[in-house]
Amino acid sequence: MTEKQMRSEIEEADRTWIVEYGLEAPQEKRDSAWLKPRHLYLISLGGCIGTAYLVGSGRTLARGGPAMTLSAFVIICSVVWVFSTLLLEIAAYIPLHGAAPDFYSTAFLSKSFGFALGWNYWYAYAILVPFEITTATLIIQYWDPPVNVAIFITILMVIIVGLNYLPVASSGEAEFAFSSLKLSLLLGLIILSIVLASGGGPSGDRVGFRYWHDPGPANTWIIEGNAGLFVSFLGTLVSVILPLSFAVEMVATTGGETRSPRKTIPVAAKAFVVRLVVFYVLPILAVTLTCPSNAEELTSGGAGAGASPFVVGIKHAGIKVLDHIVNAVILCSAWSAGNIYMYLASRSIYSLAVAGNAPQIFAKTNRWGVPYFAVTSCAVIALLAYLSVSSGAGVVFNWFVNMINMAAYFSWILCSLSYLRFRKALEFQGIDHKTLPYVSICGKPGAWLCIVFFTIVGLLNGFYTFFPSQWNVSDFMTAYVGTLLFVVLYIGHRFTVGRKEPWFIPVDEIDLTGAKTEEEIEGTPPAENGGSTSTTKDYSKYPDSFPAKIWQSRSGKN
Repeated sequence: MTEKQMRSEIEEADRTWIVEYGLEAPQEKRDSAWLKPRHLYLISLGGCIGTAYLVGSGRTLARGGPAMTLSAFVIICSVVWVFSTLLLEIAAYIPLHGAAPDFYSTAFLSKSFGFALGWNYWYAYAILVPFEITTATLIIQYWDPPVNVAIFITILMVIIVGLNYLPVASSGEAEFAFSSLKLSLLLGLIILSIVLASGGGPSGDRVGFRYWHDPGPANTWIIEGNAGLFVSFLGTLVSVILPLSFAVEMVATTGGETRSPRKTIPVAAKAFVVRLVVFYVLPILAVTLTCPSNAEELTSGGAGAGASPFVVGIKHAGIKVLDHIVNAVILCSAWSAGNIYMYLASRSIYSLAVAGNAPQIFAKTNRWGVPYFAVTSCAVIALLAYLSVSSGAGVVFNWFVNMINMAAYFSWILCSLSYLRFRKALEFQGIDHKTLPYVSICGKPGAWLCIVFFTIVGLLNGFYTFFPSQWNVSDFMTAYVGTLLFVVLYIGHRFTVGRKEPWFIPVDEIDLTGAKTEEEIEGTPPAENGGSTSTTKDYSKYPDSFPAKIWQSRSGKN
């Protein structure tokens, strides 16, 4: 048997295993659709940096003050980094090609958990698309153009949807350019803040840490005194969640679209901590030096970039024109985030369809492997952006956006639980954890930390509504209805389609045999006399698995 034939049969066996568990539908001619490593590396740094961070951080700063805002970002980024090591360890071993991380819940927990988490992903990603489009149009209003906002919504939507109908490599090129622009902006803002704090602005005023002293390092919220400071800290901690939502899941999903995910994902995983420090924590530290937390623009309901602390800091420094340049880059960031969320939303419902948890029409792909019906369904949801044309509808739309935090909590908790089950399956099947392509340094303790931490923060999602002065039905419902939605999805599936399934898949039934080594994926032939190389898995433990049958056929065993 030639090397080409062996590679073909191995790939066919792998596709069969993957289809059985809902990871990928078999399709032809995918070679042109792959992302290159440079796409993944840069997208992993700046893919999900959008208006929730560049604009929404202004509300966080106004609520908590500079010290609490920085502390909240450090804490959340630290735990998200721990989570990234867990999910990307699994993703490097079992890459997600065209699917979403709910596959891991299906494979390691139960089909009901996978069903609920899959729809949870789709809902969150789909809503984030019109959110970013709407915010982009608000940013455009910074220039007060004499054009109806619906025109800008249409233009942005057509471009975002159009890019997602193209091969993933084309969309990846666009996101590569967007991410480069965003990262350049953040690096420039860090340098600018240092210059301004050192007295390099037009006025020559050496600001330093002045705004940490006046108006102060921390603000009270809802109530006064030390209790008010504690309430403010909790509120700030919760508000930091949205800018970091689904950042890790995006790396896991796009990593599976590269040619050699077991080589590229570990590199992206190691670079993720750099992303968190350089492109989340340092810019927040920088903005606390240039923008006071009591700036009127942060709390007066300014539109779009007018409420961004980055733009406010530049205006306070008296630098002309630069605020317009930064505004334009923030607009591109919103556009970029909308593009990546459209990609994630379409892959989520595609994954659901392949697993049998959504209509099969969403599993159809074109010759480039793009699930075009899935993209179309997400484009329909994106039409919600037109609600912003009416101010009343815009308020209703914001209620839906507030539910995204809960979707992130469920993702982080269930993926951490999936990691624990993944580790148990490795131990049961005698697979040495240290031989995996990427190994989390946090391991099981890190998984338990994520489960406990995100459960607590999730319960605090709408805690402020329990204060009499802050109570209103809409805020309470949008803060916690996500929990109800997830429970309904899980229970509904568990007692209907999944009524004969176990509550948790037994460890001895978790199938890891479809995860092959890099050598097998690349088509490396076996050693002479039917032996195996040192890096090749021993399939003799699983004689009935598809990879075992292929191994037997190519090594001459009967």
